[in-house]
Parts: sequence; C-alpha cells; structure tokens
Amino acid sequence: MLVSNVIKSELSLVFRLLQYSVGAVVVGTMAVTLTISFAALIYTGPLAPLLGQGASLVLFGAAVMAAVGAFSYSLPGSIANPQDASAVVLGSAAIGLVSTHSVAPEALFPTIIGLTMAAGLVAGVCAFLAGVLRMGALVRYAPYPVTSGFLAATGYLLVTGALSIVTRESVTVFNFTVVLANLPVSYWLPWIAAGLALVVITNRLPGDFTLPVAVFLATVIFYAVLALKGISIETALARGMLLGPFNATDVRSILDWQFLGKIEWAEIFYAAPTLAAVTGLTLLGSLLNSTGLSIVVQEPVDTEREMRATGLVNLLSAPLGSLPGYTILGESILARRLGLVGYAPGLVVAFACGMAAFAGIEYLAYAPAGLMAIVVSYLGFDLLNSWLIASRTRMSAYEYIVVLLILLVTATFGFLEALALGTLAAAVIFVITYAKTDVVNLRYDLAQRQSWVERPEEELAQLRTAGHVCVVLELSGFLFFGTADKITRLAIAETEADSELRYLILDFGRVTGLDASASASLIEVVRLSRSAGVEITFCSISSELKRQIQLVVPERERPRINGSIEAELERVEDILLEEAFASEPRRIPHILEVAQALEKEFAESPDIIRRISLREGQVLLARGSNSREIYVLSSGQLRAEVPTTDGRQKAVAKLRAGALIGEIAYYANVPRSASVVAETACEVVYIDLGRLDGSLSSNVLEFEQACAECLARRIMRMTGQLSDPDLPPD
Repeated sequence: MLVSNVIKSELSLVFRLLQYSVGAVVVGTMAVTLTISFAALIYTGPLAPLLGQGASLVLFGAAVMAAVGAFSYSLPGSIANPQDASAVVLGSAAIGLVSTHSVAPEALFPTIIGLTMAAGLVAGVCAFLAGVLRMGALVRYAPYPVTSGFLAATGYLLVTGALSIVTRESVTVFNFTVVLANLPVSYWLPWIAAGLALVVITNRLPGDFTLPVAVFLATVIFYAVLALKGISIETALARGMLLGPFNATDVRSILDWQFLGKIEWAEIFYAAPTLAAVTGLTLLGSLLNSTGLSIVVQEPVDTEREMRATGLVNLLSAPLGSLPGYTILGESILARRLGLVGYAPGLVVAFACGMAAFAGIEYLAYAPAGLMAIVVSYLGFDLLNSWLIASRTRMSAYEYIVVLLILLVTATFGFLEALALGTLAAAVIFVITYAKTDVVNLRYDLAQRQSWVERPEEELAQLRTAGHVCVVLELSGFLFFGTADKITRLAIAETEADSELRYLILDFGRVTGLDASASASLIEVVRLSRSAGVEITFCSISSELKRQIQLVVPERERPRINGSIEAELERVEDILLEEAFASEPRRIPHILEVAQALEKEFAESPDIIRRISLREGQVLLARGSNSREIYVLSSGQLRAEVPTTDGRQKAVAKLRAGALIGEIAYYANVPRSASVVAETACEVVYIDLGRLDGSLSSNVLEFEQACAECLARRIMRMTGQLSDPDLPPD
C-alpha cells in the first residue's frame, strides 16, 4: 500500500512537470510569435529590412513587460504583452513618415524607435495616473459604437498589415489590386486564407491549442513545400518568402547616445494625435481585458491597481523601444488552462521573449513571412467577425452606421480621422436620442399629491378640491440645448390650459446639470409665468445649479427658490387653507375630539391617559424603542425623522394638530420606526390603549375606529404619492 502511494505520488509529480513543461513551451512560443507579428506590423513594406532590429527591441521590452506585470497586476497569472491595436496605429504613423519623406534615411529607424518610446511613456504615465487618481472607470464611458468601430477598423488594418508582411509593400484600399497583381497568388493567398480559415475553425471548434497547432503545422508545411519544390533558403530569402534579410546592425549599439541623437523629435511632436490614440487604446484595452479575465477566472479585479500596473509595465519597457501593452487576454487564459498559475505565466513569457531577443536576429530572418501573416490576419478577421458582423444585432441602425463610418474612413483617410469622426457621430446620435427623452419625469398638482404634513381629513379634502391651482413639474436628467425648449413649451401649455393656475413649481431634485441654453429657457419660463400672473418657484436645487442660475438669470428675473419640494408644497398648502378657512373657524379634528372625550371619561386615571407638554427640540419617541403608547397631537408641530447613512437625521414627515402618533408600533408590535421631535412647543395626549383592551366604553371603541381611519387614510395617501398622478383615482 505504501509503495503504491509512493508510485502514485511520483507519477503525479511527473505528470505535473510534463504539464508545466508543455504549458511553458506553448505559452512562450505563442508570446514570441505574437510579439514578432506585432513588430512586423510596424516594420513592414519599405521598413521590412528594419524588422530584425525592431523586433529584437520589442522582444526585449516584452520580456521586461511580462516580468514586471507578473508581480504588478491584481489578477494572478496575468501576462502583460505588446498589443495589436497599438501596433496598428504606430504602424500607420511609421508608414506616414516614410511616405512623406520628412525624415532622412539615416534618421528613419531612430525616429520610429523614438515614436514607440514616446507612445509607451505617454500611455504609461496616463495609465499610472488613472490608477492613482482612481479614474480608471472613466474609460467605460467610451460610446459602444465607437468602441465597436475602433475594433472593426483595427481588424481591417490587421488584415491589410498581414498583406503588407507577405508582399513587403504598404497595402491600402487604393493600391491593393496593383500590389497583389504584381505578385504570384501563391505568395500571399494561402497565408491570408489560412488566417480566415483559422477564424472559422476556432468559432466552430473552440480550443486552447487550435492557434498553436495551426502555427506549428503551417511552419512544417511551409518548409516541406520548399523541400518538395527544391527551393533553397537563399532563394526563399531572395523571393521575400522569409522575414529576412535584415540590415546588418549590431543590436547592442542601438539606444546609445549617438543613436538617440538621430531622432527627429519634431516629427514625434507632430505625431501627438497618434500618441493620444495609443494612450486611449491602452486605457480602454487594459480595462476591457482585465475585466474579461476576471470573468473567465471568476476572481475579483481591482481596476485601479490594474491601471497602475499597466502604467508601470509601459514606463519600464518603453525606454527599450517596446510597443505599448497591457494584459493579453488569450495568452493569460491559455496559460491558466495549461496549469501555469501565479507568477509563472508572466515569468515564462519574460524568459521566452528574452531568450528570443538574445538569440539574435539572424535566426529570425529565416522564419516564414507567411507565418506572421497567418497570426496577424487571424486576429484581424476575428475582430471583423466579432465587431462588424456579430455586433450588428446588439446595436440600432444609427449606431451600426457609426461602426461602418469608422471602418470606411479608416480605409480611405486614416485611423485617427475615423476615430474623431466616429466619436463626433456618436455624440450627435446621443444628443438627438437624449433630446427625445421626456425632460419632465412627473407632472402633478396639489389635488393629486400633498406634502409630507399630516393634516386632518377636513384640510385634506379642501386641498383635493382647490389643489389644481398649484402644478408641479418634476424635471430630470441633464438640461441642455436638446431638451431646453421642452421646458418652455410645457410652461406655456400649463399657463394657457388652466386660467386658475396660481403656482408653478419646478422640482430640480433629479436634475444633474444644465447648460447655457437651458438657463435661457428657464429665464423665458419665469417671464411667461409672471406675465400670466403665476408665481413660479424652483425647488430641490443643488448649490451648484443655484450658482449657475444666479450667474445667468438677472436678479430682477430670478424666481423664488425653496430648499425642498416638501417645504414648498407645505407653504402653498398653508396659503390655500388659510384662504379657505379665513371666514370660518376650523373644526377640531375628529380623532382629537374622541381623545378629549376619553380624557374626561378617564380623568381619574392619569397612568392611562394624560396630557404631556413638550418644549422645542424635545424628543417624544426614539427610533427603535419598544414603547406601545399612542399619542394624539393637540397643539404645536412635530416632525418624524430617520438617520441617513452619513449619520444625519432626515425629516420624513411633519405632524400638525390632530395627528395620530405611534399607532404602527402599537398595532404591529414592532419597535418605533422613526424618532418624533418637537419642532415647536407642543402638547400631546398620551393614551395607553393596551390598558383599555376589553373596555366596553363607547369612547374607546370610537377611538380605535378613528385610529383605523387614520391608518387607512395614511396608506391611501402614500399609495397616491407612489402611483402615477396621470392615472385616475380608484
């Protein structure tokens, strides 16, 4: 038994070592292949002879990036690597330097290296600051159509980049027919077709080893075909079938002071839009890939730490001439599935890229150019499939037009112009769409919804009768030029529809901001209301909005401003009730009459019923207490309040004479749901209703019936406040 366990343990160890070895070889090979492929996107066409030196620098930078990322990212097993999107943008800029002939030939390679350094450093600084300042989530606000269009355009540029690798010409939508017509079909079509077929295969038969196996088989088949056709390596080099030959340059002399002195810094300054685009892609890509990896591995991700890590890996690798990068999703997932966890994936990639760089460019020259084209075209076709074809069902027609527009402009004018135009188009669509939303979240009058003041039924009945003279418009969202005119039209409609309208209240509690156009519309609303004899009030307005209005609206035209909608409703209610009962005294609330009758009946039992006087600020009931007595407010005013999350007390109701207090705790046998505090000097009737259980007194029965009526009215009032005021009452 002991021997059997030892054998099992040893076999398990051998299996794990074999698994780790296979995983390290596969992941390391994929990292080197992808890194060289991305370098080939920059050093392509007329820049192809520079690929050896450029790829060596990118590999060195990738080794540093992976090693630092292994210890920096919050998700264990994250692999930091240069990225295709950054390579595409920088490749376009590099081809632009060649086509404009603005850089001397001896300064071309140093200037391109300087461009990649600047891109990495700028992206690194911005990403690190985004993490430190906790601004990483801001990149989530990128419009979805723009993001989709950018990824689809990246796919297009990757496909044309793959063609450029195998043709050694800069392929665009304008010259691709000429370039391809001058080359045998066998030079480029099999590689591009293999990339497209690989997309189909991976979608039909997804698997972790599909891409590595395809790359290996393509390499074997390529050299087998060369052998069968009797084509020597020298002939293949001469025909451009391999990545080489490269310019003879000692990589160790690169990045010395003499080399750096040749950099045309003015050209890099003019490439500021390119640097900005690369920075944006790095921030967005880092967040998307980290979030995606978090979902796959089912572990929480610290987005701010991810941003800081992305900044750090770029800051340390950029001085070596590396491309900007961040967590690479596919390799990170593949490494985990192959058993590499913790720091191992990053360190394996660092070792592989470092060894490939130290091995020298002479070995890289003999790699099939088509091999890089397969990988790059596969990535391009996959992006086109995901973001141009599959995403169609997730967007409206207008949003999809933005995606097509970005792709078209990328093909005809350029990547940066496409992003700028796409962002502008998305902004226009947003403005038009948002302008269609109803700026008025709710419209009601005082007959439909009253304030938070607990009033006797007689007063509530009067408000339901006369409340139509006060209309409330609850505004919401950001008020801007697209929605500002609606406010004016609604105000005109209100003043013209009801000649008895006396009060117009605009509730800004849900408004997040306003622009100058909205301010001008508000001035017009104030003028129209006053000319119609309507008093207008702005309520629930934040200090910032208040400051904006005071800056824009002339002092003589400023409306009345009240702190909260409840306070303003209470003010208008008091005015209307004073007018209604000016000629006759108000009746004593029914429940107070019954309480007074109980006082007389049980005058000899002060432990059951008695009057209590409260001074201003005195607490009558504490929230959470377990007392069961009931109170009826005889005079003065109380307020009910509850604590907020920040420890403050928030008033939720006001109580006037005739209000019933404490009935919920009594009937439901629960702790007090709110504290009740005297706002003014008050007098309440204390009633221990529990000690009157079983009493046959008609006053006790009538009091309990009055309590039930108060509870029913309160529920009906709360239901009315929560329901749509436009619906008819039951």
